[in-house]
Amino acid sequence: MKKRWMSGTLALLLAGTTVASMMPAVSVKAEGNTATGTTYYVDSQGGDNSNDGTAEGKAFQTLDKVNALDLAPGDTVLLKKGSVFEDQALKFTKEDSGTAEAPVKISTYGEGSRPQINTNGHGKWELNYGTPLDNQNHKWKGTVSSSILIEDAEYLEIEGLELTNNRNSATDTEKDKAYNDAYAMDRTGVAGVAKDNGTVDHIVLNDLYIHNVTGNVYNKHMTNGGIYFIVAKPTNEGETGIARYNDVQIRNCSLDTVNRWGIAVGYTYQWRQFTTGALSDATMAKYASSNVVIENNYLNHVGGDAITTMYLDRPMVQYNVSENAAEQINTTDYSENQPSLDANGNVNGTQGVGAGRVAAGIWPWKCKNAIFQYNECFTTLNASRGNGDGQPWDADYGDGTNYQYNYSHGNTASTIMFCGPESINNTFRYNISQYEDMGPLDPAGNTGNCQVYNNTFYIKEGLDTIWSTVHRNNGPVDMENNIFYFANKTPVKVRDWNPENAGNKTYSNNLYYNITNLPNDAAAVKVDANTNTKVLVDPGSGPRAVAEDNSARKHEDPTAATVFDGYKLAENSPAINAGKVVVDRNGYTIDHDFFGHKITAVPEIGAAESDAVTALVLRSNVYTVTGTNVSDLPKNTTVEDFLNNVIVDTGVTVTIKEGETELKGADIVKGGATITLSYEEMESVTYTVVASSDKELKDCYYEVKGTTMSVPYTDNNPATVKEVKANITVADTATVSVLNGENELADIDNVTAGMILRITAENGDTNDYIIAQKNTYNWTLDYVNGQQGNVWFGQIKDGSGDWANMTAVDKDGWPNWATHTYYGPGIDAPQGTITTTNPSVHGLLSAPPSTDISTAMAYRVPKSGTVTFNVKDDEPYLRQSGNAKGTVTLGLFVNDTKKESVTLVKSQEKVGEWEKPVELEVAQGDIIRVVAKCNENPTKPSAHITPIITYVDKAAADTKAPTVPTEVTVTDITTTTAKVTWTASTDNVGVTGYNVYVNESEDPVNGETLVTGTEYALESLTAGTEYKVTVKAVDAAGNVSEGAVHTFTTAPSAPTEVTVTDVTATAAKVTWKAPADNDSVVGYKVYLNNVQVNKELVTTTEYDLSELKETTDYSVTVCSVNAAGKESEKSAEVTFKTQKTEEPTDTVKPSVPGNVVVPEASITQTGATITWEASTDNVAVTGYNVYMNDTKVNATPVTVTTYNLTGLTAGTEYTVTVTAVDAAGNESAGSDQATFTTLAADETKDSVAPSIPGNVVVPEASITQTGAKITWEESEDDTAVVGYNVYVNEAKVNDEPIKGLELELTGLTPDTEYTVTVTAVDATENESGRSAAFTFTTLKNEEPAPEKPSAPINVKVTDIKWRTAKVTWEAAPERAAVKKYNVYLNDVKVKSTDETECLLENLTGDTLYAVAVTAMAEDGTESDKAVLEEVTEEGIEKGKFKTQVDKEELQETAKDVDKVLENKENYTEESLKNLQDAYNNCQKVLEDKNATLDQVDEAKKALKKAFDDLKTKDDGKKDDGKKDDGKQDDGKQDDGKKEDPKKDPTPTPGPVTPTPTTTPTPSTTPQSGAKPAAPSGNTNTGSTNAGGTTTGSTSTTNVAKTGDTANAAAWLFTLAASAVAGTVIVKRKRED
Repeated sequence: MKKRWMSGTLALLLAGTTVASMMPAVSVKAEGNTATGTTYYVDSQGGDNSNDGTAEGKAFQTLDKVNALDLAPGDTVLLKKGSVFEDQALKFTKEDSGTAEAPVKISTYGEGSRPQINTNGHGKWELNYGTPLDNQNHKWKGTVSSSILIEDAEYLEIEGLELTNNRNSATDTEKDKAYNDAYAMDRTGVAGVAKDNGTVDHIVLNDLYIHNVTGNVYNKHMTNGGIYFIVAKPTNEGETGIARYNDVQIRNCSLDTVNRWGIAVGYTYQWRQFTTGALSDATMAKYASSNVVIENNYLNHVGGDAITTMYLDRPMVQYNVSENAAEQINTTDYSENQPSLDANGNVNGTQGVGAGRVAAGIWPWKCKNAIFQYNECFTTLNASRGNGDGQPWDADYGDGTNYQYNYSHGNTASTIMFCGPESINNTFRYNISQYEDMGPLDPAGNTGNCQVYNNTFYIKEGLDTIWSTVHRNNGPVDMENNIFYFANKTPVKVRDWNPENAGNKTYSNNLYYNITNLPNDAAAVKVDANTNTKVLVDPGSGPRAVAEDNSARKHEDPTAATVFDGYKLAENSPAINAGKVVVDRNGYTIDHDFFGHKITAVPEIGAAESDAVTALVLRSNVYTVTGTNVSDLPKNTTVEDFLNNVIVDTGVTVTIKEGETELKGADIVKGGATITLSYEEMESVTYTVVASSDKELKDCYYEVKGTTMSVPYTDNNPATVKEVKANITVADTATVSVLNGENELADIDNVTAGMILRITAENGDTNDYIIAQKNTYNWTLDYVNGQQGNVWFGQIKDGSGDWANMTAVDKDGWPNWATHTYYGPGIDAPQGTITTTNPSVHGLLSAPPSTDISTAMAYRVPKSGTVTFNVKDDEPYLRQSGNAKGTVTLGLFVNDTKKESVTLVKSQEKVGEWEKPVELEVAQGDIIRVVAKCNENPTKPSAHITPIITYVDKAAADTKAPTVPTEVTVTDITTTTAKVTWTASTDNVGVTGYNVYVNESEDPVNGETLVTGTEYALESLTAGTEYKVTVKAVDAAGNVSEGAVHTFTTAPSAPTEVTVTDVTATAAKVTWKAPADNDSVVGYKVYLNNVQVNKELVTTTEYDLSELKETTDYSVTVCSVNAAGKESEKSAEVTFKTQKTEEPTDTVKPSVPGNVVVPEASITQTGATITWEASTDNVAVTGYNVYMNDTKVNATPVTVTTYNLTGLTAGTEYTVTVTAVDAAGNESAGSDQATFTTLAADETKDSVAPSIPGNVVVPEASITQTGAKITWEESEDDTAVVGYNVYVNEAKVNDEPIKGLELELTGLTPDTEYTVTVTAVDATENESGRSAAFTFTTLKNEEPAPEKPSAPINVKVTDIKWRTAKVTWEAAPERAAVKKYNVYLNDVKVKSTDETECLLENLTGDTLYAVAVTAMAEDGTESDKAVLEEVTEEGIEKGKFKTQVDKEELQETAKDVDKVLENKENYTEESLKNLQDAYNNCQKVLEDKNATLDQVDEAKKALKKAFDDLKTKDDGKKDDGKKDDGKQDDGKQDDGKKEDPKKDPTPTPGPVTPTPTTTPTPSTTPQSGAKPAAPSGNTNTGSTNAGGTTTGSTSTTNVAKTGDTANAAAWLFTLAASAVAGTVIVKRKRED
């Protein structure tokens, strides 16, 4: 039983990332100047620095020439393969940047090994972060040597190079220091620095081989190792912006023997913005680097950590392989004390060595939502030799780290460490670990949420713990659905399930194998090893080393076999359906397991899902499922939406109904709907959709206390219902209304005190708030300790960062928000105060001294209008006495605009006149802040200040601009026009229109008339030009939104002067002139007969056409393409015709066929077989011609060395010769003659050949690339046709005669002509002449077969007899297109008709038949077969019918008996009675449709016996004993003449002896395989003379009989005839 996933479309967490295999360096074809830049060549052996480098023959020799260039967008630098650049390095600066459309590329050309840059300590530069790092003793400035330095350059792509920086080389600059000398210079393969270019975009390192980089093993962050990117403090941050990276891609690289780091990206001078565990999205967006992808890299022998991401927002690290990391993190290599540093980075002593001696495999530092997936990590080293880490995975300081689908083996520490108090919100799921040296889990001081679920841990023999053996394991971990599989030979008693902090480890639904003692796990699954219960297919069988190609092994396809399959669940494993439904508290979707198998309704334990079904369960990651209730469906959820968001098992049918009506597709699922799950024989389960009862107020711009909602309004500035509704947030299933008494107000009505604001839930529940008027807001009187919102907020900002709501209050119960223990906004009231009504209480505001932190009292404006701001009369002042060493500045801000400020210096001394109201114009949503910031280190920084804000009775000016238009898009781009579209803006009053600006113009292109829609047509543009279009929304008050910008480039102009030259039979050259706007063109597309022929853009102005057909007309057009991919219109069309191929004429004839013979055994009356030996030819023999009596008999050349001659005349001599032919039509001389004579006609042997088959066709619909069906009409024969022979290209293709009227040909060659003929064969092997030839051609590979017509319908069989039945049907819907119908009996075509009925004849009695009908179109296309639809008789399977028992012989016998019984007076009464009784029984059997064969035989036997016993009456006369003289009783002599058969014979008087007739005359054609029956029927016999009998007509049947029935029937018929004759004789005698 299978499971089914019924959720929305699922994607891997990295959507659209393509994972390439580890590939060798790929060369770029050398083309010289390109349309987008210049290509430079560097050749260490054949180059010369006096060259300009712009061609292979003008290559530079050294990299210094490249470094001296200022590369431009689109430029390419190619290093020749085989080059070795000793003591050199590459450096790229800001001036070498490309663009998104035209990046700068560094690659290779030529053949051979990769270009090698051996830097050897050269390539020196000065690194300076500009600030101490998070550990003051971390070195942050100094000299570094790098093979490649990327300094502020962006849009740069580097591939295919080999890099070393080995201090052991002879030319190294630092021979006196080893890699583990504390003062050794730092080294890198590739170093990146972002500093003075703001956000540095798009750096791609692909397919680099970096090895032997012997950097300083101690210095962590000095770009020290294989690849290392850092962010340094800008020279002028205000001018260039905050430095960071966006879009760094490190793919398909191989690193071996590098230190200290393998790959590291992101350490930043802004590290101080990341000092909390929780990392806000705002902080990450502003300071962190983003869109970093590290994938498909291989790292071996890394001195320290393999891969680390630092200060990155949502990095993706996947499909990487690490082995032997942390190789130098041991007490031998890492042994010297390190220099200690002062605040300026200068050495001021030494520090112990141990603190920095830590390294792990693949891990993050201070990243947000970092994802590590599909990685493999083997043997991270030295946990037992001084390495404080040694894990493959380490969820270090960071927020939301997710490890999933990874595999690890043989590492020297635990599988996963959760490290430190700022490691929060970790997820570790669907991973497999095997044979680590310590227990799998290491919660080393992490805090907050940490989930470990659905992993499989195969724990090494000898271990008795799941924890690290070197750390305290004191962090919290929630373990769910994991398999802890101890490999010990004897059961393990696990020590300490809850170390250090008992209770912060939880267990749920885990499986414990080979363990004697279990933790507190209510749903534990315990499996003892000695019970032989299989949990896994083959535990411990995972790979123990990296793959041969060093790449990560794929295992995300659930249908593919993998090397990890031993960790799939065994059949009937106790882990199946024993898991719990896990909710990832970090927000990660749980969609599939380690093997790509989608997670099902009832999850498994471990890293692998199964396909078993044990219960009908509905689950959802979107809706709430409680028991059998489903709730929290969003408004207007359709059936399609619902099914996409629920999970059920495979094969389970989900039926959704509203009452008795089934819902489907776009129908809306509402409260009360039922969802029924059904599956095979299981009892159905029904769930009910519960209408949402959510009536809660989610958010509100107004002050809410209890059930009172205070709204500011005045006479001149009223609040409307629409405005109030817009200022609150409720569930999308709820509705909001404002009531005055029982009357609901319209949106344009004004609200007043006493009205009711009502929230109505979907299920009808209501939640009412009383509206009150409040125009004055006082920080102190409105304050609620610990509550943010309700107009007032306590906020904090660090330096130039963003404002954020504070989250902590004073820990001792004082009523204020707190940072740095004491400081923040609040009220000066006793401990424990939550709120106050005492007007004498002061507000309290302080910021932490000696920091860059500001705090604020923030008022979110609920309504646009005019307000006044003031404070209490004696404020502001420093409330505590004795302030010294610094001051406090208070500022009044609206949003980020300062209105006023004062500086408080002395304690208890009022400053300024803030008690006087100041009017401010504000808009809804503005923030009014009173901000405190300490200057230096004031000892008493706490100030008394109570902000008071009051609405003034003035009409509100609309100062709020509309929202910015979104989704600005430009489509329908031509050379001169384009269409701009956007999504509408919103406004507090209403958007009146839009202005559209092009480039930097201050005047909109739409002039003074606003655009009232959401699209605008741009005209009069210039071809191939980049444009920037900006759209701004405008409201009635003239407020203008910010602009939404979109950049596009118009299509380039079409090429001109397209010419075709050098035309041959198969090729031609196309040339053209570039358009005038060539600067924007990056290439061209060439179209041949409107089909593009170039796969890659043509970067020159010519193109060679090839593989053309001779003497064929062609048309050519060319279009230009710009960097945005926009195509110009096609050029003017140019036509040409290819020439005819002049091939050498083949005039050599093939050799003469030899040994032409006609084997005697093959000769019949009508046919013979001729054979010969093959000929030879200078090119090739294509076939043979056969001549009989000098006349060619084959329609097409015979391709084999045998030929069947058919349709010959018996007893006739024939002469045959054979010639050979070749492809040029050359025919050899005739072979020696072979003469033979057909067998003579034999009266005892049928020598008449059947008629030639007619209408031989191959229906077009049957023709495929490799097959076809031949059909023909049946032939006739004097006896019977037993089958047909089919000849394809003159070669017979069947071994035995074909019984039906069609043959399927297979194994044909596509696009090949074939000729077919058919002959008929009878039982004596007489073969007819060949039919008319039919020629057809198989389809080309790309040609689809023609469509079939629809099959007939309602096929029925009626009037079923023993020999016949009637078939009827109804026409297919397209009756007019049907030419005729074919009727099949037992899959053999028996009839073709243009009617809709057919009589089946010559059937066999008591026999099952399958009948089918097809429709055939005009072109011969035949439909599928329509079979008999009704059951014709109980017990007969559908589609078949059964003929009645054969009663024909019995019926004929009954007719003869009728004649006997007409002359009753001649027989005795008793014998006549017996005959009459037998006759009556015979009639009953004949009338019984269900009579059996036994009943028919019994009736025949009874008639025979009655005839045997029939006695004539004695007439009293005696026989005179004389023979009859044969004369008529007319007294005349017999004239000896024969009787005229046309006249009724006149019986001759006298005794008669019955004689059975022995020579039958067939009246029907026997069925194939049936033997002719003995004769029966009516025989009229005249008088018998000595030696002669006169015989009339004879009727026979050809159906086979059993036993002696046939002979008995013949005897009865003769007896009946004799009786009739005797009666006549007696009568004549009496008359005489």
